[in-house]
Amino acid sequence: MKLPAFVPSPAEVGRETIILICGALLAALIMSNWPAGRSYIRAAWGEPGTH
Repeated sequence: MKLPAFVPSPAEVGRETIILICGALLAALIMSNWPAGRSYIRAAWGEPGTH
């Protein structure tokens, strides 16, 4: 079994990092512009004061 087959290349790590950051930014943008979604997430996670 070769170990290098399991170690991602720097390009793969960079690509996945960019995808992760873009996904987090998109989720934050959607939640900041969608009050019903924000309320739903707070209720689902048990935010104090929303029950």
